[in-house]
Amino acid sequence: MKIFHTIKRFLRRESCSEGLLPNSKKGDLSRWASAMHFIIVLLAGCLMAAAFPPLNATFCVFIALTVLWLEARNRRALTAAFMGWIWGMGYALCSFFWLREIHAAVPWLLMVVLGAYYIPAGLMAALANRWILLRDEERKSGFSTQQSCRDFPLWRQLLWCLVMASTMVVVEYLRSRVLPWNYIGSAFCRNAVMMQLIRFTGVYGLTMLTALFNAALALALLTVARKDPVQCRIRYHRPWPLLIVLLLLAANMAYGIYSLRERRREYFSWQNQLRMTLVQGNLSQRRMGGQDSAFEALNTYCRLTRNQSGIPTDLIVWPETAVNYPLRGAAAVCTIYREQVRALAREFNAPLLIGTLEFDQTTEPAGSLNSAVLTDDRNILSSGYIAQYSKVHPVPFGEYVPMRRYLPDFIVDLIDMQRDLTPGKSLDPIQLNDQIRLGVNICFEDVFTYISRAEAFRGANLLLVITNDAWYPTSSEPEQHLANSVARAIENNLPMVRCGNDSASCLISPGGEIIWSLAGALQFDDGKPFRRGSGSAVISVKVPAPEQIKRTFYSRYGDWLVLLSALCVAAALLRVLQGRLSFAASLRNG
Repeated sequence: MKIFHTIKRFLRRESCSEGLLPNSKKGDLSRWASAMHFIIVLLAGCLMAAAFPPLNATFCVFIALTVLWLEARNRRALTAAFMGWIWGMGYALCSFFWLREIHAAVPWLLMVVLGAYYIPAGLMAALANRWILLRDEERKSGFSTQQSCRDFPLWRQLLWCLVMASTMVVVEYLRSRVLPWNYIGSAFCRNAVMMQLIRFTGVYGLTMLTALFNAALALALLTVARKDPVQCRIRYHRPWPLLIVLLLLAANMAYGIYSLRERRREYFSWQNQLRMTLVQGNLSQRRMGGQDSAFEALNTYCRLTRNQSGIPTDLIVWPETAVNYPLRGAAAVCTIYREQVRALAREFNAPLLIGTLEFDQTTEPAGSLNSAVLTDDRNILSSGYIAQYSKVHPVPFGEYVPMRRYLPDFIVDLIDMQRDLTPGKSLDPIQLNDQIRLGVNICFEDVFTYISRAEAFRGANLLLVITNDAWYPTSSEPEQHLANSVARAIENNLPMVRCGNDSASCLISPGGEIIWSLAGALQFDDGKPFRRGSGSAVISVKVPAPEQIKRTFYSRYGDWLVLLSALCVAAALLRVLQGRLSFAASLRNG
């Protein structure tokens, strides 16, 4: 109950700051009005989540931050920071509510942690309003005068917009250390024209452009109508920051149309082709399953693979942990697993790339790896694999427990998978032949830009994601996950193939368009690429020759926009510090 008393005291201080007695009827009404402001901010955070699947109301990204910044702008710093947290909790809860399929408490606990990342978004609105947007004489006036001020110089308005947008970029970059998912820019994953900007800036560029619009819209709502004190009437002014941002949006759309046309032309000009057999079993999550579930999975994947018998293929792909036993394990099912893999390689005269558990022999005792192995009809135990890639970024609390030794036993028991996976040690692509080098991402890894960038830098000319989203059998998680793959393909100007256990097996062009999906080919429901279902198909993927690869600006230089945004935020904070020191000095001398 302490938290409720704390909030009550906090709202009472807000009422007192407006000159109202806390025990008066008017003060009680004011506290309710203050509480309504926080509820509005919470709903604005929920509105941002509506831009992502399953609702896909992308237009919400142009409104949600506007509400936060209008509410936080004229608040005390502590209040504005708290509003940022409230907004972030509304966004995190609704955006990641699919985590309830792990445990009902997870989205509520994560809401508090992820929401805290948006504290700077509210805090900076108040600080930048006072020390950047307002003039010196307005800062020295009372609160009511500051609140009613609407006549801001244009350069101050533009600077305020830039600071707020830079703050959002830095916030999302910091959040990427915990959960780099559902960035604001990712909401445009269905709009390949808008997404072309990330060839230069990464997904943070769309975040900045969207935040600029929100900041400019907030100022437009404040400044478009001003009262003329001389003529005592309302005068209307052009919202120049908003018009400038609209021109930037139009320029981005024009570039996107041109870039997308070029990407299509490039893709269909490539001569190298790789025929791939993608197999999607649509099996339930069986990480802790026994040998019976492993036999069921093995039989399902072998049957679906043999459905493509007689169709030429260069590579057969099974998704992440298609069979819940290690391919080189000692159990009886593992022996049959190896025999079936060798038999398929002989029947199709093609290697298989399989997601499987492996053993890390470099640790004592031997650790477990989540791996993608390229193998053929050789004796796997004696000859090894053609190539192997092991997941370098395991899922925290899913594939390992961070700080396991420091956590209470009841928390470990709740989330423990009875083992911690060992991270892989190499981002080198898998060499399929002289012309094809596969940059492999295993499931969660496609949300991290550094993995695909590093693989492209090492010579990958085709990105491949093998994934298993069976942890989330009914939610929108697979569709949200797919958005990350779209961004990685555009950032590196490379085609991407996804092979999922239960959804989103598809081909993504370098322009970010989903040009083929298993769901569409086999007509799962409405054929959308993230729909669940089982099946297999052979697709032909065009792959650039090494000399045809054109690396993007972002692929070369990475998160340069984050660095510039951080410098902008640092400069703004220095201005706030300088302003506060000079203001305090003027009070002492006054």
